Amino acid sequence: MKTRSILLLSILFGLAVLPNLALGQFSAEAIVTTMFDDNVNNNYLQVNDKITDVSLGLAHDWETESSNTQTFYTASLNYFSAVTARTFHSHSFGVTYSKLFSEEDQTLLNMGGTYSLRVNRDDYTFYDNTQFSAYANFKHYLEESVVGRASYSFRSVRLSELSDFNYTEHYGFIQGTVFLPTRTTLILEADVGTKIYSTPNYDSTQQSGTYGQGQRRVVTSSTPSVTQLIGIARIGQPVFDGTGLSLTASYQLNLQKESRYLTSDYGTISDDELFDDHYGYEGFQSSVMLTQLLPADMQMRLIASRQNRSYSDRPAFDLSGNQVAGTREDTRMVLTMQLEKRLESIGALIGLSYDYIANDSNDLFYDYTNNALTVRLSFTY
Repeated sequence: MKTRSILLLSILFGLAVLPNLALGQFSAEAIVTTMFDDNVNNNYLQVNDKITDVSLGLAHDWETESSNTQTFYTASLNYFSAVTARTFHSHSFGVTYSKLFSEEDQTLLNMGGTYSLRVNRDDYTFYDNTQFSAYANFKHYLEESVVGRASYSFRSVRLSELSDFNYTEHYGFIQGTVFLPTRTTLILEADVGTKIYSTPNYDSTQQSGTYGQGQRRVVTSSTPSVTQLIGIARIGQPVFDGTGLSLTASYQLNLQKESRYLTSDYGTISDDELFDDHYGYEGFQSSVMLTQLLPADMQMRLIASRQNRSYSDRPAFDLSGNQVAGTREDTRMVLTMQLEKRLESIGALIGLSYDYIANDSNDLFYDYTNNALTVRLSFTY
């Protein structure tokens, strides 16, 4: 089944592109990323690993004066050096469409759809999944200094072995941006997302019978879902020539709190969608980012953030499995340093980044620090 899906992706891309070789333009991208991580699972066990991600992409564009259509195919391999069983590969095929409207190109429409497939090795096949996603967003200049954006996206995820985690997601946002004469940029955004699981919850209760029939069991079902609201405010300001500073504050609030997550029965992984879904917690987050342009087409960024995470339906435990609190509460501090160098003559980008994470949790399994050094090299043709 996995092989047939990969073959189908290749055939679809070929049918879309090969008849039009003489039209439009091809582009290709190759990316190699290596990360040295001293706590790859983000928990107190501090397991280190080196992860190498190799990604190859091919795209074909058809352009007119006011629109662009692109088909693309991307294949990637994530190789784990220490825990090689976690190695997986993925494939994506998609189409995007962009169009400018009005005589002054004040409105931009972007649309797209992607089908993707992830294949893991035997010990981690519970990650195997297929996804379909689609989106549409608008950007419109209300005035020369005011920009409005609106977006809607849809995602359907199907896991081969964990059908209880199959879901559809609806996500939308509206955003307003104002450019002030002082070169200050103000951004306000409101997001709403809903994640609906495909399999229902079942509850059974005992009820008294009538006419001497005794007790009877009544089974009811409900469709679990999570609805999350996010408010975001951002301000950006140039400080000196080539230096910019931005401050961001956001708050995510869960209106419905029926998220699902895997426990340590599946291993010690604890920082991805199955084990630590962002729909599963709420709280305030703030960040500051300093951007500095350097000579020789180089750029440096320093980012610091702090996030409070109050988990909706997860208690906290000690390392012996004893419950210590009714709600898991985390405070996550992240410091990131990034350095990029562009080599325009050969279409290359070299990136170096360092991330430090300190997660303070009342659940001791998730009380940890993390250091990760990442090297990235990409070529675009």
